[in-house]
Amino acid sequence: MLHPTTCHDTNSKASDDSSSAANATAPPSPSSSVTSNVNACVAALPAAELSNTLTQLNIEGHTALYWAIVNNRSEALWALEELTSCYSSNCISDLRNACMVTSNHAMFTQLDLGRHRRLRDFLGCPRDEIQFNVVFRIEMFQERLRIQATEKKLYYEFVAGGRIWWLRFYMPSPLTNGIWHTAIGLCKHSYPARLSNAVLVIEAHSRKPGGATPPEALRIPLSDTKVLALAPWQSSKDKELGGWVMHDTTEYVDHEGPLHAKLKMTLL
Repeated sequence: MLHPTTCHDTNSKASDDSSSAANATAPPSPSSSVTSNVNACVAALPAAELSNTLTQLNIEGHTALYWAIVNNRSEALWALEELTSCYSSNCISDLRNACMVTSNHAMFTQLDLGRHRRLRDFLGCPRDEIQFNVVFRIEMFQERLRIQATEKKLYYEFVAGGRIWWLRFYMPSPLTNGIWHTAIGLCKHSYPARLSNAVLVIEAHSRKPGGATPPEALRIPLSDTKVLALAPWQSSKDKELGGWVMHDTTEYVDHEGPLHAKLKMTLL
């Protein structure tokens, strides 16, 4: 049973309630044996050649970084990662798969492997991070939607249950009534999944500290059926968020601008 996760645009680190390893906030210091092996590699190859070697799919069809994740060798991973100047698209896909098969969202977040992050970086937002029990704190929610004049969507990814999931907020095309929608789905290479009771819960707030009691949280069922079956790149049926999304005085965005939400579902 999976009780999914938390998307945070805050500085807190992602954590899995069942694993203290997910609470890691910084890479560990390498041991002497790791350091000596890494130093040997540095001495043997020029920096550019070593970086290229580490990001090639040259060990049983995967990168050295992939195997460091899969074998839970975090010290080796971070030591090698420091020697890597940039990731190719194949290397990024390989690292995403490593985090998926190990269900390691903490590593997924620390390596910043989520896609669709350019707007977040441009605005200077902290990373979109996720804890298990899918709790989202999405900074500058309305501002980011307004800036997305062309794509008209915000997109988040998280690792849970051996899969990489996505949640998006978007305006359907062609435009209809100007209402924003939401949906969830699975990323490439993830195994199919069957869900029950998938609900997005959006918290309400007083717009001013000490103001009137806010209304109840907004509950948005993400499926019309009791059980939802998903395959990679297949989404749930899109659901309307309502007309509040872009209202300046909405109770569903707090007075500092973030949207607070929870994604609740059970993985069958």
